[in-house]
Amino acid sequence: MRSGLLFLPFLGVFTAVLALATGRAYKEFPLVSIILWVLAAVAFGAWIALDRKRLHSSMVKRKGARHGLSQGLSVILAILLAIGAGYLSRRDRFNKSVDVTREGANTLSVESEKLVSQLKERKEPVKVLAFFQDEMKKAQFRKVLSLYEREGGQFEVEYIDPQVDPTRAMAENITTADTVLFKFGKQESRLTAFTEEKMSNALVRVMKEKDKTIYFTKGHGEPDLNSQEAVGYQAAKAELESERFVVKDLNLLEAGAVPADADLLVIAGPKYDLQASELALLENYLKSARPLMVLVDALNPVPNLNKLVESVGFRFQDDLLIIRPGDERTKMLGQNNAIVTDFDSFSPVTADFVKRGGVALMTPNTRSIEIVNENAMQLKPIGLAKTSPIIVRIKGVKTETDLRSLTEDRVVDGTFDVFGVASGKVGGDKVATNEANKDAQSDVKTDAQAAAAKELRVFVGGSAQLASNVGAQRQENIDLFLNAINYLTQDEDFIAIRAKDSDRSTLEMTTASSQFLLLFLAYVYPTTFLGAGIFHWMRRRRA
Repeated sequence: MRSGLLFLPFLGVFTAVLALATGRAYKEFPLVSIILWVLAAVAFGAWIALDRKRLHSSMVKRKGARHGLSQGLSVILAILLAIGAGYLSRRDRFNKSVDVTREGANTLSVESEKLVSQLKERKEPVKVLAFFQDEMKKAQFRKVLSLYEREGGQFEVEYIDPQVDPTRAMAENITTADTVLFKFGKQESRLTAFTEEKMSNALVRVMKEKDKTIYFTKGHGEPDLNSQEAVGYQAAKAELESERFVVKDLNLLEAGAVPADADLLVIAGPKYDLQASELALLENYLKSARPLMVLVDALNPVPNLNKLVESVGFRFQDDLLIIRPGDERTKMLGQNNAIVTDFDSFSPVTADFVKRGGVALMTPNTRSIEIVNENAMQLKPIGLAKTSPIIVRIKGVKTETDLRSLTEDRVVDGTFDVFGVASGKVGGDKVATNEANKDAQSDVKTDAQAAAAKELRVFVGGSAQLASNVGAQRQENIDLFLNAINYLTQDEDFIAIRAKDSDRSTLEMTTASSQFLLLFLAYVYPTTFLGAGIFHWMRRRRA
């Protein structure tokens, strides 16, 4: 064998292994792997063609047959070892990622992992059409998508340049550059910002099996769902519709009942109290284990509605929560604001706020709520969110006139519950036995009543400004509102994922990087070193 041609088989083996590695690491660029396979074939072909006489003579002549056979077997063994290393390194079991951020900014949240688990159970990939012109945004999308793929999420991704293929972009109604379409079954969701929060919420929209209907009461001075004014609910309505909820309004007196298609009833910001006939309708509604959300501002006395709320475990206080007089923050925020910073870590409605840390809600015209453990429907009430210590409570406030003459004994320091949830089993015309009150319950239920028992969930808040157009400008406010909606409709697995603000700081060993590291340490470096040594040794031997 000519010493000058010795580099060709080494080059062929090296290129073949790289072709194996890149075929797995860069599946979206198959041309790279094909070119490397062609180069490997050319290298082996050139070696055989240029040195065929010596190869033939070394394999045929008796004197050199044994040496030639050994040389040929060595080359074959080297090729097999290299290909084996490439095959092993291309397997996903080499994936390893170490997230070193305190908030876990580079790993999926628990909620996102639940979505991936649901996706795997359905055994159907999500079709992804990615229309990109900006390579940086494309790289950002691929990086976030890889988090879901690493957990086992199945995606069929097709990258399309709208400038190269404008017809395809028009067919999919792409009007904004760098847009990604998620398609699952008959559902579709569009994405233009590429974070875990946005991607998980897009998956939520396409994975929900059906639209759910939410009714907002009207006729008591409630905010208009279509109003763009500060106290309007247009922003909240848009957010709900983006989460595949159907939003309607309802006049209880005119309808005479809550519609059968209502998955949730919301009473938000009434200025006037409910009538006795409406109260009876709502009591029957709750006994059928259908969820309810009640948000009531301070300075609006609603005694009838308060009776209904007391029956499920809460009582609206006649007070007003404000920032402590003299605090410097009143100059920037205004005094008539309640700042909520203490959240329950167990409820799915607020657990994500606790994980993120440092989350603060701010709502004006806020009243506190009192927890009533002994309640008519025997539900279990839990306080979800309390105010910051800088908030004080002004007692005895029913209307604005009660604020004209304040005395020190009406100002109370402390932390106060503002939002809460109550849950428990109800069935038929009677309240079913709750686990917490099982021993205290004296009535004996029949098998039919026990079978009919269903879970009732109620969310209560001391400020309707939580989801007003002004309140919705604060992401934390709308997050709590949407989380409560999903909880009440028993869609905890679809509770929206929140943004993680930490800078990226991660140590990764993916399939792609592990391939090249393994090839370099186990094959490329020693083979190159050995090849160079043999080359120089043969040159010195011939000299």
